[in-house]
Amino acid sequence: MIALTDAAATERAGAALAQLVRGGDAIALVGDLGTGKTTLVGALVAALGGGAATSPTFALVNEYPTGRLVVVHVDLYRIERERELIELGLDEPFDDRLLVVEWADRFDVMPVDHLRLELAHAGDQRTLVATGTGPRGRALADGLARALGAS
Repeated sequence: MIALTDAAATERAGAALAQLVRGGDAIALVGDLGTGKTTLVGALVAALGGGAATSPTFALVNEYPTGRLVVVHVDLYRIERERELIELGLDEPFDDRLLVVEWADRFDVMPVDHLRLELAHAGDQRTLVATGTGPRGRALADGLARALGAS
């Protein structure tokens, strides 16, 4: 578990993640409202050279071309029925892009091998738990833990 003492710590986690990702990677973001999911994505996109990122809550999908790859940022918060997912294009290959899905626990949309980031409130701060569901996801989780000095 990684303690995120403030928004700057969440931004550092996103920037650290930017150093590790490559095209074809997928990241599931899970956590209640206000736990820093969009803040983390914003820092990730900025660190990759993609400028400012905003929450895709109403657009559902935002794409950010960066210096290294395209980040596809999806938000499932407003999706109510599984059939609505077809319109998001999540069934397409992401070989050369990075897929980041907020509220990924609402539907089974993630590839088998992905990084799962669980953000939670813990008093006045937040916590981040990174787990991988396959070899690449585990490598990302381990790399992020090392970069942030987690035990």
